[in-house]
Parts: sequence; structure tokens; C-alpha cells
Amino acid sequence: MKICYVNPTNNIRRPIAELAEILVKEGHNIGVLFPVSKECPTKNWVANDRVKQSAVQRIPVASWYFSPLRYSFPNPIQLFKGVRKVVKNYDKIHVWEYYYPLSVMTLLYAFFTCQRDKIILTTDGFVGYSYKPKRPRWLVPAFKLYTQLFARLLFKIPPIITTYGKSMLPYAEKAGVPMSKLKVIPTGIHLERFQNVSNERVEQLREEFSIKDEKVILFVGMLTERKGVDKVIDVSIKLLEEGMNIKTLIVGDAHGKNIYQKMVPERYKDKIIFAGGRRDIPELMKLADVLLLPSEGEGLPGVVMEAMAAGLPVVATREGCTPDLIEDGVGGYLVRMDENFEGYQEMILKLFQSKLSKDNAVKIVRSNIFSFRWPDVTKKYNNLYQK
Repeated sequence: MKICYVNPTNNIRRPIAELAEILVKEGHNIGVLFPVSKECPTKNWVANDRVKQSAVQRIPVASWYFSPLRYSFPNPIQLFKGVRKVVKNYDKIHVWEYYYPLSVMTLLYAFFTCQRDKIILTTDGFVGYSYKPKRPRWLVPAFKLYTQLFARLLFKIPPIITTYGKSMLPYAEKAGVPMSKLKVIPTGIHLERFQNVSNERVEQLREEFSIKDEKVILFVGMLTERKGVDKVIDVSIKLLEEGMNIKTLIVGDAHGKNIYQKMVPERYKDKIIFAGGRRDIPELMKLADVLLLPSEGEGLPGVVMEAMAAGLPVVATREGCTPDLIEDGVGGYLVRMDENFEGYQEMILKLFQSKLSKDNAVKIVRSNIFSFRWPDVTKKYNNLYQK
């Protein structure tokens, strides 16, 4: 079968890259349509490299990068040509998200050329409903207006819409998704990558970051306000001020200048470390004692799935589909969205002081992640495409 994924941004999403790679090996003809611009930084984007190194057909759309939004706007002519090409040449077009230009154009083109039966739409959340960014203030009302006036019409185009978890269903209904066509299909995880980790490499990391007997707090993600990097720093500073023997590793890249480094006092520069973009995430998770993710908006967070596969306890925000992964007090703790950094601090202290240590949590979180293995999840997507 010929399947094309419509990836809305320069950074190819992990689920698209991994699913495409698996389906190619199964004998399918797979393509990925995505915007690309030379100005947009793509260093250490593992998913992009995975697609580039595989037999997946890359279909780039020339775009203009707009740094304030960290997004590349497609050239309209190239956008139309790219969408026309994939709708004409592929049996199924799997579109990710409903509000990016690449996604919207694909949905509309399929509708007006009477080929909507080829379309599947997937979204990991609903801005203004499941995710309500605080800044800029106009963003939530703007997205709600867009959803009510336009997105509700787009939702009628694809025969099938999928989202990652059951926690997203109430928000989907509020956003106007026809519930009769909505299915819950999660993303997957390669368990073996996080369970077969070199102890030698972990010890090398321990030396690299001068870690002796400290408890290690790990953050992995883009350095953005949505991911709660400021809360990671606030929690770490407070714990250090209270005499806790910790070291925090902040792993990820910023689009442009890293504004968060200035938040770390000089006396704690060797305790709160910006490690940059890394490819050794499995080893870092084996090194760490807790994954901290105080995010304000997630779908089904891949980094939490990876932590579960590694047997790493998690302290995260109770939002998006995170509760579909972590049961509060079992393998980690969930913090309410309306709590400030003290809520995360309290849960980290609780984790360090309770029986929910890393050793005790390994079996729990690994057993919970088995239903998210890619072989099982791929079967669900294959059934979707066959139908």
C-alpha cells in the first residue's frame, strides 16, 4: 500500500518517523510531506535523521522560516504542487493536525477533488480546549474562534479521525469533532532501545556531568514556555536552597537564543546543567532518578513513554493524555495544572522519600508500557489503512 504522512512542521514528529520506518520494512511504499527551510535549525532532530536514512520518500515543501513562531510557512505554489502530488499518487494520506497550512491544504484539496476517502486525520490535542497557553493572551480565543468557524468544517472531511488517548475525548467533543468517526489510537515505543542500555555508557555520562552521589532530575524536550522549563529551574533552585543533594540535567534545544540560562544563579551553574540536544536519551534515563515534565500542553508525551520504557519514575502535569500513561502514585506523580512550581517540588520530594524509588518503580512502569509497543500499535494503524 502507498501511504503518505503529512507532517505539518520542519521537525518530523517521532510517531510519524518511527511508524513510517516500520511500514517501509513491512513492504509498504511510504512518503512524508513536510515544510523545509534552510533557516530553520534541524540539528539533533533525531526523527528527521531517521527518515532521511531510511527508504521513506521525503517530499519537502520549500518554506519561509518565521522565528518568532518557530514555524516555516510553505510557499503557496510549492504547497499546492506537493499536496496535489501526494493526493494523486498515494492510496492513503494520513494528515497530522488540523490547523497548520500543510494540513489544511491537504484536507481541502482532497475534499474539492472528491478524494476525501483517502484521508485520515490525527491530532494530539485541541488548542483552546485541552491546551490553553497563557501567552499571548489572544491565542486561546483566536484558536477557539478558528475551531468554531472553520475547523469544525474540516473535521467533516476525513472519514476517520484519531487521537492519542481517552483523556482527549471530552475536549474533542467540545471542539466539535464528530464523535462517530473518532478513534483512539496511541503512538508506539521501541521498548528495547530503553531496556538494553550500556552500563559503560551510563558511567561515561556520570563522569561527563561530574555526578557522584547526587539524585539526578532529568528534563527532556524543547526549551519553550509550553514545556515548563522555567518551572524545572525554579524547582531545582528551591531544592538546592533547602540542602538537597541533586543535579538537574536539562536536555533539549531552543529555537534561537536560550533565554533560560540566565535564570540559573552563578552558584548553581554546575548543579543545573543545560546539556543541549542529545541522542543518548536512553542512557540519560538510566542515569536519572526522576523525569520532570511540568508541561502546560501535551498530547501523549513521547518522553514519558520513553521514561516508562526505561523504568524511570515521572513527575508531570496532569493534562493532555499524560494520565493515560501515568497513574498517580504508581510509577510517578501527577501535578494539577493550576499549581505552581511548589507542587512539582513537593512531588519530587515525596518520590525521593517514599518507596516509589527508581528500583521499585521499574517493574510497574515497564508493565504499564507494554500495550504501547510498536508491533501492537502498528497493527492498529494497518487495520485503519486497510479499512
